[in-house]
Amino acid sequence: MYVMITQGSRKARAAKDLYETLKSRVSRLLPPIREGEIEGWAGVEVPERERGRVLAMRFHDEHLSPYIKSDMNLFHLLMLDEHVKMRIYRAERGWLFVFEGVQASPKPFGAAGFDPR
Repeated sequence: MYVMITQGSRKARAAKDLYETLKSRVSRLLPPIREGEIEGWAGVEVPERERGRVLAMRFHDEHLSPYIKSDMNLFHLLMLDEHVKMRIYRAERGWLFVFEGVQASPKPFGAAGFDPR
């Protein structure tokens, strides 16, 4: 699952700053990746202590924006948390965020596995 932030987005500056900060701290970059028609290179793994900065970008606020492309729906964007593995790549016109371990559907809750209200 991915989110591509283009340079025209309001989130672009925060994405660039986070990417540059993380890139300066690593000694080895991740190999190139292709998500659909989007190609990313020079990727960095987001350490657990920095995942809050990615979550603070609040991708779900921009899920209908033409400046953000994603294969995730609003539910997936809302389910992002610190337990999801995150990587950031440089892309042709922006930054590519790749997520692994996103919850695919709501977890059952209540006595019968759902809310009876």
